[in-house]
Amino acid sequence: MSNRGRGRGKRGVASCSKKLREDELHVEFDDDMIAMGKQKSKFASWLGLTLRARFPYHIPTKEFDRQRWENLWLDAKDYWNIPDDEPREVFLKKAKKNCTNRRSKLYRKYVMKNEEPFDDYKFLDRSKWPLFVASKRKAKFLVC
Repeated sequence: MSNRGRGRGKRGVASCSKKLREDELHVEFDDDMIAMGKQKSKFASWLGLTLRARFPYHIPTKEFDRQRWENLWLDAKDYWNIPDDEPREVFLKKAKKNCTNRRSKLYRKYVMKNEEPFDDYKFLDRSKWPLFVASKRKAKFLVC
């Protein structure tokens, strides 16, 4: 894949398009419960794509209920054959940070510049953009 049109340092869309074999659906964790090993990048891509699909960008991260996060962990544990709950806390912390960062990036790159992200992020639900913009502007107004 060429970097043409994306600029230096920008990554393309993660696809996880290659179907992993059953023996590849395992991720290891270091002592700090951070994913490591051969499948760590596939695991990170899976997490990003799963968050994008299940956690809409227009809803603040803190408004998702505990059960939604727990279901994410249980699905990751099942899909990636994680044998115990030891990585759960770090995994969920990382997932929540990922959602918050995605919202912050949309705010910085688009809302602050009065632009729309749909050329860059074709998967975003256009109908929810006004809600997102209004919530971000309201939050900034209340802080000032």
